[in-house]
Parts: sequence; C-alpha cells; structure tokens
Amino acid sequence: MQNWLKRVLAGVFIASVLVAGGWYYLISSYSADLTTENEILVEDSVTNVSNQSDDELFSLSFSYGEDNLEWSKLVMSISHGNSQYDCTKSGLTLSNPHDGLVQTKLNSDGNSFTVEVNSDSDDFISLSFSDMQQTNDSDYSIRFSSTDIFLGENVSGFTTSEEFQNVNTVPAEEPTESSDSRLEWYDYDMAVHRVIPKDITYIVNDSNTLYKLQFLSYYNSEDDPRYVSFIISSLDGAEIPALSNDDLTKEAPCIISSDNETVWKFDERIFVSENGFDICQSPCTLEVEVRYLNQVVKGISEVKVE
Repeated sequence: MQNWLKRVLAGVFIASVLVAGGWYYLISSYSADLTTENEILVEDSVTNVSNQSDDELFSLSFSYGEDNLEWSKLVMSISHGNSQYDCTKSGLTLSNPHDGLVQTKLNSDGNSFTVEVNSDSDDFISLSFSDMQQTNDSDYSIRFSSTDIFLGENVSGFTTSEEFQNVNTVPAEEPTESSDSRLEWYDYDMAVHRVIPKDITYIVNDSNTLYKLQFLSYYNSEDDPRYVSFIISSLDGAEIPALSNDDLTKEAPCIISSDNETVWKFDERIFVSENGFDICQSPCTLEVEVRYLNQVVKGISEVKVE
C-alpha cells in the first residue's frame, strides 16, 4: 500500500475517532434546561411543634432567582422517615398511592395535575382524565407506548402555541386532533439524541369536559427514557370530575399558605402547616421536595423542625 493511501486512511480513522468522541461527549454531558433557576431555602418556624395537628412547620423562600412560579405547575411534598406527605394550597390531595405505571399528583393550586406515565412497553398504557388514573377500559382518554401517544376514540382536540397558563378558550375551527393519528408532540434532537417536547398546549374535549395539557419531558428524574410527563387542568376553571369524587381525593396532611393566588413570587416567603395530621409531635427532621414542571427545584431542602 502506497504511503499516501496509508496517510489518508489514518486521517480518516483519526477523524472518525474525534467525531465519535465529540458525539459521545455531547450525549454524556447533556443536561436538560432548568425549568427555573430559583433555589429554595427552608427554615424552621418560629413556633414550636406539639402533639396538636395544626402546627406551623416551616417557611420557604428563594435564596436565589427571580422567577415567579405558578402554583398550577408546582408540586410540593415533605418526607419524614419513610412517610411522604403532599402539601397543597387547597388542602386537598389525591388518595391513590404514588406507584404503578401512572403516577399522578395534584399540583399545589389544587386544580391541576402532574402526571408521569411509564411508557416503556410494547403494550399501550391507557389513562382516564375523569379520575387521572390508569385504566383498562376501552373508553380511555389517552394512551401511551414509548413516544406513540393517541387520544381515545371519543376524544378530540386542538393545538395552540399559547402558553399553558394563558389558554382559556377553545378555537373556533374544527378539531385537528383525534384518535385516527398519533400526536406529534415532540421533536428529536439528532445532536444529542433526545426527545424534546414541542412548546405547544393541547386542548381536548373528553365527555364534554374541556382540558388543557402540556407535555413536559420524556425522561424521569433519573434521566431514564420512556417516562412521559405532562401537566393537565380543566379549561377556564371548570371542575374536573376527579376533584369532586370523594373516593379519589382526601385532605392533604399539610397546607401551603401564600399571599398570592396564582404564583409563588420570587421575593415571597410562604408557610407550610399541618392540616389535621400530626406530622411532627416533637422535634424532627423533614426533607422538602419542590418540583416545578416536574423538575426538582434546587436549594437547601432539609430542615430541623423544633
């Protein structure tokens, strides 16, 4: 083999190694954009805990960041030992456990949900909007398998580029989404080989109840794929059937007090208290988790409550 050909082949090999190395670096070092740059600070309440069930436990503020976080996109829970408690402004939470292929949490506003579906299956996982839980009934609202998402047979919908919080009306034209075709809800970023949800809001009509939903991610908190998460609420404040079903909701063990109805302002201190449930009878250590658009908000989250 002539020397010039050897040099060409060596150059091609080196270039291939460099390209492959760069591609691997892009994928391995990928970090999803933060849903907020705010960082939380949890501090013990000025009052002492007791064996009562209405003690103020702690306060939360932001040690960094200037984003106002919408309550409809925020989930808060506290952990004490092996027990976990959901906290909301409305004082309600869901009574179903946080396990299974469909995990649903009532958001802090008390009128919207964050849902995560484990779609890592060749079989479709179906969900009913009426109770926000997995269903085996043929009369489902939406179904998932990997990136394939279809609406139920009796569900129709629209898409809009309006921000989720600003969507309050139904478009005047005919529905564009049905069970006949999969939802085109994501783009694929070839540079890092990631599924990226489109910046759109879906408006769907299910049994004459209007909902709006926005897909958040294809990855869970451990960055495992095929975990589709989305937020969903009724349109224009209409009552969601799940919230009026006493078998699906219960009083939240802890309640959030805020001066603002729609957002947690970046310069606001909020308070969390027991809500008819004695979480700490004596000094205890609590771990607080705040998720915004299903991504954990950074900051100091452990507090010694005395």
